[in-house]
Amino acid sequence: MARFNPDFWEIPAQSRYFENIPTEQSIWFETEEDRERRHAIKDFFKSVLPVVEELIESSLTGRQKEVLRLYYFNDMSQEEIAEALALSQSTVSRHLFGTTRNGKKVGGAIPKLQKVIANDKTETISTALGTLRSRLYCAA
Repeated sequence: MARFNPDFWEIPAQSRYFENIPTEQSIWFETEEDRERRHAIKDFFKSVLPVVEELIESSLTGRQKEVLRLYYFNDMSQEEIAEALALSQSTVSRHLFGTTRNGKKVGGAIPKLQKVIANDKTETISTALGTLRSRLYCAA
């Protein structure tokens, strides 16, 4: 029998043990419904990304564009962005989400982008959302 090696912190096992585990119980098992949902969401983002990028370019300030791209497209944290741009984390947060002044929410790339998308006349995003909803409903 194989012995436990504390240098590697693993227990060796023969592959025949793993072959007896049903596929449905494996960690990476994906049902047909899961697969359809994953593809629907991927197709949605692929179809709206050019429109969203165009709206970002046309409606946000230079700093908001920079912070938004680093946050969402480069998957950086607010702290990492602050360090890279020599800003404080709270400034990065204000660039992304805005701040409250006199009880009213002002500024922020995300609220501004949400308003622009809501007023988008091309209907590309709303059409893509409708398609996504129907595909998710059919997958359920």
